[in-house]
Amino acid sequence: MQIHRTLFNPAIFVHTLCVKFANPRYLLLPILLVGVPAFALLISLSFSHMQLNDEAKKMIAKSVHAYISQPSVYLLLAFLFISDAIASGKLVAESDTLALLFTRPMTRFCYVLTRYLAAVIGTSFFMYCAILLAYIVALFYGVYTIDIGWLTVLSIVLSAASWCSMAIFLHSAAPVVAIITMFILFGCGGMGSIYSHAQEPTNAFLQILKTLILFLDQWFGDFMPNSIDLATMAAASAFDTYEFSIFISNIAFFILIAAFSLSCREFSYGSD
Repeated sequence: MQIHRTLFNPAIFVHTLCVKFANPRYLLLPILLVGVPAFALLISLSFSHMQLNDEAKKMIAKSVHAYISQPSVYLLLAFLFISDAIASGKLVAESDTLALLFTRPMTRFCYVLTRYLAAVIGTSFFMYCAILLAYIVALFYGVYTIDIGWLTVLSIVLSAASWCSMAIFLHSAAPVVAIITMFILFGCGGMGSIYSHAQEPTNAFLQILKTLILFLDQWFGDFMPNSIDLATMAAASAFDTYEFSIFISNIAFFILIAAFSLSCREFSYGSD
């Protein structure tokens, strides 16, 4: 019972996953995101005069599967589940809600983990509905190349787990801290890849700067969420355990710093 109270809160889980979606207006954006690939297929196949040969069918399937790998879609759905901002009429600030919530005997890690698990389930559900709806539309035009098998399902769940971990951090940390942290991580990754191919600078300051950026890129450049395609990994001659270990470490990294950031925040009504 103690573990149950420490790691998981059923009330927050149910609220995150379904209670706050009782308002139909709050469901409008997720439904639109679900219908995007099916609508695009319907328009393109209805007005297209190209022959649906095997190559064209493969391109259609590839475009649909590319949609379920888009980080922006996962982040938007994760935000809708994790944050109560839209439901409460606020864009970012939720300190009043959190201040009231943490008057109860609940750990910050319990809150983070519960919200995270609910977001993963909800995001995975909507993303799979998107590809399933596109699959149904494609069937009417004789396109059977869209994969809705268990590898696709698992890939969606793992990708949702990856991007929801960053969303829970952005929700848990103070807005300024979240923005600065993401700026540093993205900056180190981008500048690290540039500096790794640059020539050795002659200026001592630039040499120190390059060494520092490459060091940060080596340690933090991989600490970014990413989408994962199990079908591609399964088709490879050998399973890439390094890529998968980085994938798992990304999730753990963001969940831990989300709980740490939330524990460092001091809440008072009307503070944000």
